Amino acid sequence: MNEKTTSQHIALIALADIAPSDYQRSTNPTQVANIVKRFDEAKLGTLTVSDRDGKFHIIDGAHRARALRTLGYTHALCVVLTGLTYEQEAEYYRTQNQDKRPLTQADLFKAGLASGDEQCLKINRIVEANGFKIGMAGRNFFKIAAINTLYTIAEAYGYAELDDTLCLIATTWSGIERASQRECLLGVAEFVHHYGLADFAERMRDKFSVVWYDYTEAMRVQGSIGSATSSKKFCCVLVEHYNRGLKRNSKKYLKWDDRP
Repeated sequence: MNEKTTSQHIALIALADIAPSDYQRSTNPTQVANIVKRFDEAKLGTLTVSDRDGKFHIIDGAHRARALRTLGYTHALCVVLTGLTYEQEAEYYRTQNQDKRPLTQADLFKAGLASGDEQCLKINRIVEANGFKIGMAGRNFFKIAAINTLYTIAEAYGYAELDDTLCLIATTWSGIERASQRECLLGVAEFVHHYGLADFAERMRDKFSVVWYDYTEAMRVQGSIGSATSSKKFCCVLVEHYNRGLKRNSKKYLKWDDRP
């Protein structure tokens, strides 16, 4: 791109005058629908277009432009680039998307806390009350990177069961790196949902390594690690190890009827 012959300015451009660019990815109707559903003009930002050959060719913001048309808007605020050839436009599109660093779940959660989002605040209080922090794990038991899993547990079972899940893990397997990962979080949450706290810490304290081994072996054979069945499989393995040494007529013996 020749900086001496390229300039930019901001202008309100008619959507009817903005043409699509064939070097871009196809517009995803689902993404457009999501923008429409959650539309907030203050968060829209500006589109980026190139003023070439008497037309405005869109470089960034095709989904937002389609959403604006769907909502009945006729104009959009745009960063207008001038002096680009077709090839330079394509290079601009490629590199400006290549250089973007998407927000991580940790970034979004941090922003949610700062904005006062109720769900983020509740989850964070529970996490910290049990001695954990949210962030990139980096082989650290006390940092939970599986943020979506925390949301999943809270939404499926409630905040109280999320609290019990983290309490059991912290009490039973403190310091064991894998114990605060996604599979274990989901599996223990499933256990809590079925059986409550039981005597989990007492019976499971020294069993994590064998539980993890049996779980990974079972999922390898089943060929579905990371699938929706993984939480049930982990819970099933937990129950099997919990029951070892107990007679079937014992009051502590757990029945597992929800096998994946």
